[in-house]
Amino acid sequence: MVCDANGVPLHFRLSPGQASDVSHAQPLLDAVKIAGKPGRPRKRSRWLLADKGYDAEHLRQYCDRYRMQPVIPLRAMPRKPRPGLPRLFDRPKYRQRNIIERMFGWLKENRRIGTRYDKLA
Repeated sequence: MVCDANGVPLHFRLSPGQASDVSHAQPLLDAVKIAGKPGRPRKRSRWLLADKGYDAEHLRQYCDRYRMQPVIPLRAMPRKPRPGLPRLFDRPKYRQRNIIERMFGWLKENRRIGTRYDKLA
């Protein structure tokens, strides 16, 4: 699920439970249209805030291609050090990721949006 800075959902994609989240990230980001000034809507944001599950080189290359700043912490699993400069991680910006966590909590709390509980509705 993709949301804006205010926690408003922009787009979502259903995937199987056993599927990796990072494999569905690029199609999800391609489908987003960001409302703003009159005219053609923007498709890309300035930052991509994601958790450690989205730490993949192909997603970081996707962000570089579309001039987005990936704010994704590195996974703690041991691997070979990559050549070149180490990836930067903006910790104060990453703290804004709680917006989407609050949105997920709100959706779980108000699940009647997606489930029909009222028989007379």
